[in-house]
Amino acid sequence: MHPDQPAPVSGLTHEQAQRWAAGQPEDHARILAGDSSERAAVVAGLRALAGYLAANPAVPIPPYGWEVSVHAEGTDSEQFSQVDLVGEIMGERPVDRRAATGHYHAERSFGPVTYRFVGISERRMAQHQAWASYADSVVPDGPAAEPARLAAAAFPAGQATVAPAPGQPRPSHPASRRRAAHGVAP
Repeated sequence: MHPDQPAPVSGLTHEQAQRWAAGQPEDHARILAGDSSERAAVVAGLRALAGYLAANPAVPIPPYGWEVSVHAEGTDSEQFSQVDLVGEIMGERPVDRRAATGHYHAERSFGPVTYRFVGISERRMAQHQAWASYADSVVPDGPAAEPARLAAAAFPAGQATVAPAPGQPRPSHPASRRRAAHGVAP
């Protein structure tokens, strides 16, 4: 689609629709904005999931919420302009972590559930893809279901024998600190 003649997108001003069209890569079908049956199906699925979890409290969920991430597409400039626009639409200022992590995102939280629209620099993605290319290079000798047995073999005495230095308090488990920070009893 040519940036001078963007298709109307529900919820966007004409100027925002122009910016959205200008910031899209050639194959812009992977991000759903505006009215479409695919987008309506995703929203309906989210509502159905919320209803199902509310009606079935025995089904486990993460204790501290969820993050829904939508990734911008295209070159660095296309992605980052998309993040700027989505931040504007949501009324949220983008968080710029490009220097540290290559990420630039806008987010809005709904209680413990966060929607995040993120652009990741091409350089950072290249680094990630290089790192991930080694994923199949290391294969464990035993089944992955045996971490407890392997840990017990590596540390036969267990954690009970690890004593703090004299005069120092015993370190707490990281999960206990997280639960305490969220007001959850251990």
